[in-house]
Amino acid sequence: MIRATYNEGYSMIDQLVQQEVVNSLFPFCKTRIQEHVLFVDCLIQDPDYSSDYQLTVQYNSQRYHKVFIRSPKIIPSVAIHMYPDASLCLYYPPDISPFRRLWVGKDLIPMAALWVCHYEQWLINGNIWKGREAPGHTELLQQLNDQR
Repeated sequence: MIRATYNEGYSMIDQLVQQEVVNSLFPFCKTRIQEHVLFVDCLIQDPDYSSDYQLTVQYNSQRYHKVFIRSPKIIPSVAIHMYPDASLCLYYPPDISPFRRLWVGKDLIPMAALWVCHYEQWLINGNIWKGREAPGHTELLQQLNDQR
């Protein structure tokens, strides 16, 4: 019998492959591997945006990866899908199959670019998030507002 295995932990080969995919899809991004973490720095620009966005992806493994907006400074808030550590909430984890590999270049960077688009809309439309919501997000926002 053959069993499928899926490694979510750290793999240097996985990081090198992820780095090559980013370099081929986004040659303007800067990549480096440092202390078991793949760092990807990108600039997201659009003439209609209020600012240029400097983005950093930190990829250790399928289990641990985070995306941050380094500039402009944005105060983290559940309302704009940011965690307290200022990393972006890009997807609802149960929506991703445990057997689906997330790619920095094919998934995380495009999701971050979409997050920036939703954030720009949020800035101009009265603080209404137009992106998808995880189940329970509205209730969480209400609880936070009630605590204030």
